[in-house]
Amino acid sequence: MSINLFDKHLTLLERSIDLRVKRNDLLASNVANQETPGYRAQDLVFEKQLDKALYSDEPGPLKTTDPRHFDGMQREPLETVEGDRINSFNPDPRMDGNTVNLDNEMAKLAENQLMFQAMTKAINWKFRMLKSAITDGGR
Repeated sequence: MSINLFDKHLTLLERSIDLRVKRNDLLASNVANQETPGYRAQDLVFEKQLDKALYSDEPGPLKTTDPRHFDGMQREPLETVEGDRINSFNPDPRMDGNTVNLDNEMAKLAENQLMFQAMTKAINWKFRMLKSAITDGGR
């Protein structure tokens, strides 16, 4: 019997933090280029991919009798989720073609920062629970 101390939810949190850092870099680049003519604001979307990958080990719609069989679902493991870079939508691009909306970008940065902090708190909580189980479990 094997004991898995680090479950897939910890992997999810770790991958989410990595992607939040990448998204922060993209959003900061948008803010830095707000005066660059022709610059297209970009964003990184990954939440749906992470959600789909979280359940990648659950059985799909087809019955399988061997782990090497396909179950009919196209899913990638959590560790390989990279997200998709998209052009941010701006209904009012400037005359020079720049699509950066500073208010929207700052709101996205704030939201991304809050989610990053929530993820780090969740990881800290998981490790505190693990430490508690190790230290108090032998009493």
